Amino acid sequence: MENIKIGNSYQCQAIGLEKEVIGVVEQLYNNTVLINVVSCDPIDRPTVIELQNRLLVKYEDVVIEEVVGVTAS
Repeated sequence: MENIKIGNSYQCQAIGLEKEVIGVVEQLYNNTVLINVVSCDPIDRPTVIELQNRLLVKYEDVVIEEVVGVTAS
């Protein structure tokens, strides 16, 4: 996926997790991206905590861009 941008949120399948997560891209590498996890399945929560919410994702496992909005009050 060539349109991946730092600071955007994406739904993706991170390396080492069972379910998809939503994460904000922090860094782009040659074959992977580093994300900061925003949302994950409860089954993967212990692994996400152990890795301090930062996971690697292969480019081909980035599924869709997510809109993580902030509601105005």
